[in-house]
Amino acid sequence: MNTTIVIPTYNEKDNIGPLLEELQKVFKNIKDFNMSILVVDDNSPDGTADIVRSKIKRYKNIHLITGEKQGLGAAYVRGFKYAMEKLKAEVVFEMDADFQHNPNDIPRFLEKISEGYDYVLGSRYVKGGSVPQNWGLHRKFFSFFGGWFARVVLGTKNVKDYTTGFKASRVKGYLDAINLSKILSKTFAYKIHLLYEMLCLKAKTIEIPINFVDREKEKSKSNVLREFKESMKVVLILRYRKNERFFKVCIVGAIGAFIQLVFASVLVTILGYNKAVLSNVLATEIAILANFFINNAWTFSDKKIVNLKILVKKLPMFNFLSLGSIAIQAIVMVAGTKFLNVESLFPYLSIVVVGILLGLIWNFTMYTKVVWRGK
Repeated sequence: MNTTIVIPTYNEKDNIGPLLEELQKVFKNIKDFNMSILVVDDNSPDGTADIVRSKIKRYKNIHLITGEKQGLGAAYVRGFKYAMEKLKAEVVFEMDADFQHNPNDIPRFLEKISEGYDYVLGSRYVKGGSVPQNWGLHRKFFSFFGGWFARVVLGTKNVKDYTTGFKASRVKGYLDAINLSKILSKTFAYKIHLLYEMLCLKAKTIEIPINFVDREKEKSKSNVLREFKESMKVVLILRYRKNERFFKVCIVGAIGAFIQLVFASVLVTILGYNKAVLSNVLATEIAILANFFINNAWTFSDKKIVNLKILVKKLPMFNFLSLGSIAIQAIVMVAGTKFLNVESLFPYLSIVVVGILLGLIWNFTMYTKVVWRGK
């Protein structure tokens, strides 16, 4: 099975040579996998690429591509594409160039791939894993809390280390199914988006413990606070995308609620508070019609009804199904006016709001399951 280890570099002249030699030693004990290395160098001014070229003369399984420095995520995307298209990789590794990831762990990753796993994560936060003891409290906090935040917000609580940089991914049906050009971050936070996409593809995932260590030479290049902020941004964008239709329905619902409140106020003023139920039913119907056309044009634009005959058919269906919302709100209004003294606008509108919230649940279900079920 063709396997490529992608290693981004920038000013790694002291590390890259020893790492490439160490990897070659590890490869000698690996069977059933055709191992290769792809170094993605961002035009390092310290001569990192020249060291790699010297190793290429000795080892045919080492490859090099260069490019302008755009960030860690951008480098990995270039590397992934090259590995899949040029090297015909069936498994792709992500690995640091600075010995923070132990080359001797690679066979453990491949063992899990052989067992049928599609995505193997080197985890610092499962039993047996660790982070450097000399990490400052702030770095430990940002690392742990960032992963926790991503898990909770994105609803993927089965993964403990969301920001690990040591991974093995199966290509067919998984890495090759991701639009790498649309990865949100060109920097550190690419890890979160890529992991999220793999999980959405239902990749069979497992975490194995790794001992993450500090750089042996020079200081870390990372800016912890900047990486944390970028990660939070990516997580929130992904969450919005995951529930984009729901958020749109809520917005349209708010518009409909405003329309309903306005008409309910006008109608109850004209008809009198003894006609509160009728006023609310009429206002609800007006809001429902508005919601249909706004949702058709915006919320469900990918399933937009443009054919006039279908529109004529769907509009009564939408209205009929929305009777559930009208019924719910009417029941709430009847119950509310029975138990509350509705002799002024505020208690009346309070009951209307409760009915709207309960009706929204019904409406959203009907929108997605029936009216805009498919094109």
